[in-house]
Amino acid sequence: MGILLAEVLARIVSPEGGADLLFNGSDGSPPGLYLQDAELLSVPATDFSGEVVGLGRTVSIRTNEHGLRGPPLGPPQGHRWIAVGDSFTMAAQVEEEETFTALVHAQTGQEVLNAGVDGYSTWQAARRYIRLDREAESDRLLLVFFLGNDIFENQTFPERIRGARNIQAGQPVLRAPVSGSTLLLLRYSYLHAHWRVWSRRDVVSRGDDPIRERWRQELGLFHAEGQAAMSRELRETYEALRELKERVQQRGDRLLVAIAPPAFAVEQERAEETFSMVGLDPAQAVLDGPATAVARVVGDLGLPSCDLQPDLVAAAAAGQTPYFRYDGHWTPAGHEVVAQTLSDCIESLPHLR
Repeated sequence: MGILLAEVLARIVSPEGGADLLFNGSDGSPPGLYLQDAELLSVPATDFSGEVVGLGRTVSIRTNEHGLRGPPLGPPQGHRWIAVGDSFTMAAQVEEEETFTALVHAQTGQEVLNAGVDGYSTWQAARRYIRLDREAESDRLLLVFFLGNDIFENQTFPERIRGARNIQAGQPVLRAPVSGSTLLLLRYSYLHAHWRVWSRRDVVSRGDDPIRERWRQELGLFHAEGQAAMSRELRETYEALRELKERVQQRGDRLLVAIAPPAFAVEQERAEETFSMVGLDPAQAVLDGPATAVARVVGDLGLPSCDLQPDLVAAAAAGQTPYFRYDGHWTPAGHEVVAQTLSDCIESLPHLR
C-alpha cells in the first residue's frame, strides 16, 4: 500500500529540474532501429517495425523501404517535402499520425516525408537529404534546426566523422542492453522516474558524470558565459547551411528552415534548475541568444525560415503542455502547434505553396 500511495504521489509531484535531460528516455528505443553508416554515422534501418517505450506510453515505429518513418512511398501527388533534422523530426515520442509531418500534410495537402534521425547535426541532415532526394522524388526540403544542441553537434561532427574508423556499415548501432524489468519501470513507474532523475542529477551536479561538460557547453550558448564564443561556435553551422543551400539550388528544390527552441526556452520555469545543475548561474541566462544568432546566420544566407518559438510560448502560457516533462520533446499538443505554425509559414511564402 505504501508503494502504491508513493506511486500515486509521484504522478502528481513535478520532477526535479532538468528531468528532460536526466531521465534518458532513449533507453526505451527498440534495438535495431539504427544502423551504422560510414558517411552519416547512423541511419534508420529500412522496413523496420518496433515499439518505443516511454513514461506512460508505448509508441509504434515503422520505417519504409527508404528508411523514412512512415508507410511505403507511392508516386508524389503534387509537392513533396523531405523533413530532415534530429529527434524532434523523427518524433519517436508520439504516434506517426500525431507528428507535425503528418499534420502539415493534412493541413496543406503537401506530403511531408519524415527523414529525421536521432542525434543528427545539420551536416548529417543535409547529406541525408542529398541521399534521399532523387529516390523520394521530392521538390521541397524542411530543415528543423534544434537550438538546444545543433550548434554543438555541427561544431563536433567533422571531428566525429574523422574519428569513426571502426564503423561497420550496415550493422546495428551498438547500445547497452536494457532488461525487461527496466522497460516495465520506464513505461509504468513515475516513482522510478523520480528516483532516476534525482540520482543522476546528484551525480551530474557533483561533476562525476562526463556528460556534464557537454551539457555545460550546450547550455553555455544560452548563458552570458557563452555569448563571446557564439560567433566561433556558429562557424560550422554557417558552413553546413551554406552547403545545404547550394545542394538544394543545384537540384532545383525549395528550402524552409524551421528554428525549434528547447523546452526551457519555452517553459522558462525549467531553466533555473537546468542551468544550476551544470554550474551555470541561472540569473545570467540569455535564453534568446542562440535563436537570435541562428536567425542572423539564416538571414545572411538568404534562407526562408519559420520561428517556432512564439507559438509554442503562447501555447504554454495558455495552459497547454507542448513538451513532455520527462523527455523534453514535443507532446502531441506541441506537434499540433508546430504543424500549424509551419502550415502558416508555407502558405505565407508564395514560392512554397
